[in-house]
Amino acid sequence: MDTRIYVMTHKKIEPIQNDVYIPLHVGRKGKEELGYVGDDTGDSISEKNSSYCELTGLYWLWKNVDCDIVGICHYRRFFTRNEQILDKEYIEQILQHYDMIIPDSRCTEEISIERHYEVKHCIEDLYLCRDVIAEKYPEYKEAFQVALKSNLLSMGNMWITRKEVFNKYCEWLFEVLFEVEKRLDFSKYDDYQGRVMGFLSERLFRVWLLMQDYTIREEYVKMIETKDFLNDIKETQLKYQYIKTTLKPLIQLYEPYSDSMDSLKSLAQDFEQKDDFEGKIPVWVCWWQGEDAAPELVKVCLDSIRRSIPEDKAVLRLITLDNCMEYVTFTDTVIKKYNEGKITLTHLSDMLRAELLYRYGGMWIDATYYVANKLNKNIFERDTFYTLKYPVSIWKSDISRGRWSCNLLKVYPGSIFARILMESFWYYWEVNDSMIDYFLIDYVATLAYDMFPAVQSMIEKCPISSSTVFELQKNLCRKFDAEKYKKWTQESTFFKLNWRTELEERTLTQEETFWGYLKDDRR
Repeated sequence: MDTRIYVMTHKKIEPIQNDVYIPLHVGRKGKEELGYVGDDTGDSISEKNSSYCELTGLYWLWKNVDCDIVGICHYRRFFTRNEQILDKEYIEQILQHYDMIIPDSRCTEEISIERHYEVKHCIEDLYLCRDVIAEKYPEYKEAFQVALKSNLLSMGNMWITRKEVFNKYCEWLFEVLFEVEKRLDFSKYDDYQGRVMGFLSERLFRVWLLMQDYTIREEYVKMIETKDFLNDIKETQLKYQYIKTTLKPLIQLYEPYSDSMDSLKSLAQDFEQKDDFEGKIPVWVCWWQGEDAAPELVKVCLDSIRRSIPEDKAVLRLITLDNCMEYVTFTDTVIKKYNEGKITLTHLSDMLRAELLYRYGGMWIDATYYVANKLNKNIFERDTFYTLKYPVSIWKSDISRGRWSCNLLKVYPGSIFARILMESFWYYWEVNDSMIDYFLIDYVATLAYDMFPAVQSMIEKCPISSSTVFELQKNLCRKFDAEKYKKWTQESTFFKLNWRTELEERTLTQEETFWGYLKDDRR
């Protein structure tokens, strides 16, 4: 399939190591050559770049390029997924199920798009757009008003879609803008406000979308220069070397026992545990403040976990600040540095899961996982290792490279994997006063994977999971689609959510969202 993503730029950029990305020199007419394809050949409006911005490139693509899929990004603004720019395979896969990929919606600080434009630009220009639309496309008048009264905006004139959809939008957009241009007095603008056509088009995009019947997929847009693409990978490698060096004394202690550490006494203190877990396998969930104080999304997830557990095999234990010391010890140093604010609650939960899993085994599952189906009883066999595992990295600088998910682990008591995590954390904080990385747990897990054939073997034997795990989060505030939900839950049981997401039970047209469905299911 002929898929092309054009990178709008007015300056020289570092090469992108991905052939699907093609730099397009916008506003090239009369400018110094950069060595890229320009927007000043064939049918073009390159000379209008000062007021049309990247739209001169958009127009050129509409009139002069023929391909199957076309996309637009900027030299310092890219669609990303888990810290990686979208690749050809992913784009084509998504567009088998959706009509368009657009930027994730951003909320304006002001109450509405109308007010936002009034604060940032000349509001009369927006009203002129309204008048032109009323004349040329009267059926769009209501959509224009709806778009202006909302506070959602997709910035940058960026999207990826089939060329025929792209052409359809361009035909509508430029007919409106060319008429608006005829009626504007450009002498009233400074250089910045003179980019008026570009500013207007960012608001018109959602007007047009409201009148289409297209399925939309939002993807995160990140501000990043092309020269910085590899910096995070290098940083990850340096951090891993630092972790290996820091933990070297512990590693040297482990090395003679690379096949088994059963004969090596653990650093964990002896601990009398009164909970017999009703003779079942524990399922560990932590919400430090307790369930009553948890956000609604966490409560929905907790209910889903409870429903999913096979009652004859497993039992849930919710860990809080009030009860955690009934199950773990931590070390005096860890407790001291937590009280000093050097260890966050988030990282404390990493240490908590490591010690719980080492002492008692069972399954650790983050409180923001929604579990859609009954869990397979085989997972709860004593010696089973289980985690969510993906064929490629979840993000570009992911040290785990998708091989495990430390937010969902099932191990047996005394597991080498859990022990290395636990003791490495304890040793790390004996010699450090700060976290080198938020994902320290994955750096230590990588060390365990690289050092111990037994750890590597159990991870390699774990089946590959479906990336559908992330679909619910991406669509929580979209209109509920029973067919999509059925398909996703057939492919995956676990769905990772984010409690910090702004949640809506109803769309603008008062239809139930995926979040509304999950919440109703709880009721």
